[in-house]
Amino acid sequence: MFLWIITLICLRILAKDTSFDRQNFWRKESIGSFFQPLLIQFLVISLILCLLLYFLKPEWLFLLMREKTLLWIAILFFYPLFSVYPQEIVYRAFFFHRYHVLFPNQQAMILVNAFVFGYMHIIFHNWIAVILTLGGGFLFANLYAKTHSLALLFIAHSLYGCMLFTLGLGQFFYMGSLATMVQTVSF
Repeated sequence: MFLWIITLICLRILAKDTSFDRQNFWRKESIGSFFQPLLIQFLVISLILCLLLYFLKPEWLFLLMREKTLLWIAILFFYPLFSVYPQEIVYRAFFFHRYHVLFPNQQAMILVNAFVFGYMHIIFHNWIAVILTLGGGFLFANLYAKTHSLALLFIAHSLYGCMLFTLGLGQFFYMGSLATMVQTVSF
């Protein structure tokens, strides 16, 4: 709920700001030219994480998918809609537009954005969520700096988030009612 309130505030600010390019919400041409490199990067990172889990914590591998299949399917559907797009509006569109004047160097802005994004995940009370989202934040900030396409970022963030839940790392991103649901509901 808090994420949606912040998102609506950011959207209102962006809507009132005539210097914000509304094309940043889509830019479908970026999807075509950046999708293949994004997919290759995603597959490589997914394979590395899968192998790490296989060798370090094999009992976690595909845990949610194996034990709570319907919940896993629901997460794959609802997580992108209710969490990914709002995060990208706040952490990419709003952040990059609002704070670009503070960062004459784009690499500094990308690093700060990644750290802010990673730090926000401290709400999950574990260092794994922070480290994973710091890495994801760096990938997403770089991609947004190149494309200014929230549509492409929605795809990228959704892929990576759903991959984490699929591989078994989603357990580090539960909180509140979702954590209760995951612990108590059996499918």
